[in-house]
Amino acid sequence: MGSRSKTDDKNSQSLIDILTDWYHLPVLLLIVGTMFAIRAQTYSNFIREGEVFFSGNDAWYHLREVTYITNHWPSPIPFDAWTGFPYGQWVGQFGTLYDQVIATVALLLGVGSPTQKLIGEILLITPAVAGALTAIPVFLIAKSLSGRIAGIFSAAVLMLLSGTFLNRTLVGVADHNAIEPLMMAIAVFGLVIAFQKAEATMPVWEVVREEVFDNREIDSIMEPINWSVIGGVLTGLYLWTWPPGVLVVGIVGVFTILKISSDAVNERTPEPTAFAVVVAMIIVAVMSFIAIDRINFDTTSLSLLQPIAAIGVASSAIALSWLARVWERKNIDASLYPVAVGGLAIAATGALSLLQTGVIDLVTGNLLRIVGFSSGAAARTVGEAQPFVSPGSLRRFGVSIPGRIAVEYGLTFFTGLAAAFILHAKPLFKKGTQRTYAYLGIGASIIGLLFLASFIPDALGTITGLNEQVAALLVVSAIIGGATFLASYDGDKLFIIVWAAFITAMAFTQVRFNYYLAIVVAVFNGYLFDQLLEYLNLKRSVTSLRNDIDGYQVLAVGAAFLLILGPGLAVPISLGNTTTSPAWETAQNNGPGAVTVWDDSLEWMQGNTPEEGNLGGAGNADEMELYGSYDFTDDFAYPDGTYGVQSWWDYGHWITTRAERIPNANPFQQGATSAANFLLSANETQSHTVLNKQSTEGDQTRYVMVDWQMATPGSKFGAPTVFYDAEPNVSRSDFLRPVYQFNQQGRFSGTTSIRSERFYNSTMTRLYYYHGSARQPSPIAVDWEDRRVQTNDGGSTTVAANPRGNQSTVRTFNSMREAEAFVANDTTAQLGGIGPFPTHRVEALDHYRLVHVNNQSASRSILRTTYRGAQAAGINPRTTVPSEPAYVKTFERVPGATIEGTNAPANSTVTAQVELTIPNKNSTFTYTQQSQTTNSGTFSMTVPYSTVEHNEYGPENGYTDISVHANDTYTISSAPSFNESGYVVSYQANVSVPEGLVNGDQSGAIDAELERNARELSIGGSGSSSNSESDSETVTGDDASGSGESSSSDGDSTDSSSSSGADSTSSDEGSNSESDSQSSLDSPIDDTSVKRAD
Repeated sequence: MGSRSKTDDKNSQSLIDILTDWYHLPVLLLIVGTMFAIRAQTYSNFIREGEVFFSGNDAWYHLREVTYITNHWPSPIPFDAWTGFPYGQWVGQFGTLYDQVIATVALLLGVGSPTQKLIGEILLITPAVAGALTAIPVFLIAKSLSGRIAGIFSAAVLMLLSGTFLNRTLVGVADHNAIEPLMMAIAVFGLVIAFQKAEATMPVWEVVREEVFDNREIDSIMEPINWSVIGGVLTGLYLWTWPPGVLVVGIVGVFTILKISSDAVNERTPEPTAFAVVVAMIIVAVMSFIAIDRINFDTTSLSLLQPIAAIGVASSAIALSWLARVWERKNIDASLYPVAVGGLAIAATGALSLLQTGVIDLVTGNLLRIVGFSSGAAARTVGEAQPFVSPGSLRRFGVSIPGRIAVEYGLTFFTGLAAAFILHAKPLFKKGTQRTYAYLGIGASIIGLLFLASFIPDALGTITGLNEQVAALLVVSAIIGGATFLASYDGDKLFIIVWAAFITAMAFTQVRFNYYLAIVVAVFNGYLFDQLLEYLNLKRSVTSLRNDIDGYQVLAVGAAFLLILGPGLAVPISLGNTTTSPAWETAQNNGPGAVTVWDDSLEWMQGNTPEEGNLGGAGNADEMELYGSYDFTDDFAYPDGTYGVQSWWDYGHWITTRAERIPNANPFQQGATSAANFLLSANETQSHTVLNKQSTEGDQTRYVMVDWQMATPGSKFGAPTVFYDAEPNVSRSDFLRPVYQFNQQGRFSGTTSIRSERFYNSTMTRLYYYHGSARQPSPIAVDWEDRRVQTNDGGSTTVAANPRGNQSTVRTFNSMREAEAFVANDTTAQLGGIGPFPTHRVEALDHYRLVHVNNQSASRSILRTTYRGAQAAGINPRTTVPSEPAYVKTFERVPGATIEGTNAPANSTVTAQVELTIPNKNSTFTYTQQSQTTNSGTFSMTVPYSTVEHNEYGPENGYTDISVHANDTYTISSAPSFNESGYVVSYQANVSVPEGLVNGDQSGAIDAELERNARELSIGGSGSSSNSESDSETVTGDDASGSGESSSSDGDSTDSSSSSGADSTSSDEGSNSESDSQSSLDSPIDDTSVKRAD
């Protein structure tokens, strides 16, 4: 038998050494590649007929920014006249380094002239690239704390996370959120290394003075200078990418105060930390100053705030380190140093407040909004700004707070929390005094009680007057900060702890910031795994491990792997109503969403409406270039012929980029209040007033786009009610009444939203449901009764509830007279209030006409939204679906044609009707309007639909190529009556309405002389019939409870939103959708607290 030679052993050893030295690189590369593959697997879903689509809202504006930069490199849009009509908009945090890098890549790949498709494809894939690359700085941060194994494990955890971080870095989700985690992680890594190098080389004042000022040499301090400069540059790049990231400067400030105070108390020199902070923050100040967009104080754009904040932190570091020297030189009790620092901080804050610059209010307001564990009413309508563990979120998932966290992170948040405790407690353990042990025990107990016993934060909130979560956060912060005065902390580790605390507060305040918290969780789990290896004595060479490793050590490591990487990450778990899925499966559900359905309407608008600047043939289209440069102004002077498109703010960027028209409201939330006031206006006069108040061109708003979500309670209808301020004290409850359903045993079983008179009067409802036509109520009534029920806090309240016994909440009658009599005798009942069935006669709109209907039916989407509420009320859910449930409907605001009539019965009502066809839906509807006559039998009315000459108008001459056409002339008639001879008498005229009178191209009025018709009443014969149709819809009991609506059909198209994601704009970006069940109503009761209704 042969034997191994010494050369073989040497080669084998060399190979092991090489693997030991470099194994992390191929492993890290594999992790990055896997992360990219996970995120990019649905790339083809975003390419539709050769066009590139994106998910959500903001990605579309980034497309606009990138396209602009490729035409004006490297300048971003200075001011955008193509959004926020009639003012225009300065876009702040868009057009940053993120867009400039993508535009540069597009220019390089496109050899200076990239196509729109190439630009879209590069932007499309960027989030996946950024998400995958984030593993590298995560590895580096963890490696700097505990070594390469910790780094690799951290990257592996990040790879497996399937929550917000994954969803924000998928292909197509091309918002700046995709790049933020990468840039923050890079900045944090740079600062961590800067603090490490500073403490390793100790650049104290004497060394700096001797080297720099005396010897004119900086060789001995080059390393800390270089790394501090790098840390500053990387932080500056982060601010160039996302200006609100100035919070990192604040984190450095808090760290500086804690670290210098800790060093002073523990008799260590704070000057190395101060050195690194000063150099880094000066670089940040310079970088942010040279990129300032406007001379003001603003958190959402690069302004004076960022450089002044950085200079303030640098100045604080110098002042505090100087104060520590004074303390040492004068031999003052070190324990008093933090007290002095606290006093100085309070004095400085007070001084800034006295200056009344608004900076303190700006900073504190935004700080509470980002880390204050709560959100304002307007923010709560935005999905991504919802609190992470909000009551609505817990109800939706059917979980408690720990369960909600586990849905997002599996067990890694909790294991990361344990790692944070270990990292922060180590210096206290190392000091090993009775005082530090006691502090650890008491501090850990208090934090545990705050987390597990909810009544304690509630009590703290009551005592302090603060939000209970804020009060608890302050207590935890005090405990963490207090520990630094008992033991000496390394700068890099303390900075990581402070950073992690702030990021956790951000994530729990706004759910979107979990894409930052994922980095923290990954880093701390890597640290925990490394600490386990150290505890098991496994941080040794490969040779040593091969020769000496025990079974229990292998089992312990395996258990750690399974515990951290298994539940909720690699292995699905069921929590409440939710089953988690691995990252690979989660990413498979990615698609562009509702924009693919809206695109039919947006393309129609682009091709069938006048160009901006050419409305009415103004001829100013050349002054409104889509990618032209416009000077900044507070109120842009639009040329004649420019107009706005009104819709909810979610859809503004789609209107700009896909329809190439100017939206009144946009996802910057510019115009959100005005949009709400318009859409919910109680009458046509109010809606016009809303537009007329907007600058001088507000009345030039020409089109209105409404989709099913905006018009449907349980979807986005509730969002405008939050912004609405046109009337005092009007809220969601004025539009919708929750009726709670209880079973025979008195147990809560569901909630139904009953629609009020105010709901049906709103412009949005009148447009989407009735196309501007009048509508009579139907013989339907909703009945409820008041009941006393138990609330969540143990009290009681009175709510509207279903009638006791076998009586139905919704009742149908054979005639309106019966329905009206029932309601008149029951104070807790109303006519209508279900689906399209109004509570009263809804008057017609004079100046709005339906001009296009989307090909996609929303019938199934509406049914999914309203099903639970309808089922709870015991009615067929199809009764909640309007007769034409198109996904999007587009209306034109027109001057309208005036009809002046004569020879009608005096002091009576005349009715005008015209039947119209929606060609692409193969359906018809009738526009109905009524007018009162004078003593002399004259009347006047304005109608928005034409009957003739529409083919003479189109975009080429500045008007709309309408797709909804009248089938015949208007029929204007009076109600039939009997004369003294027993004849049936009616008055009638048929009138043609030219398109030019409707769209404003022509002036004048149409004369209509009604002719008198008298017919003898034939008993038992066919008799005479009125030529007017009713504008009501008679509904039988079967219609309301079982058969559905005969005119509602989706046979012409299929609502495929369940497979394409078309139901949702982007659940994190757009208006927060509600459920039409109890969870949407901020209910005072729940099924566990209701024992029995009184």
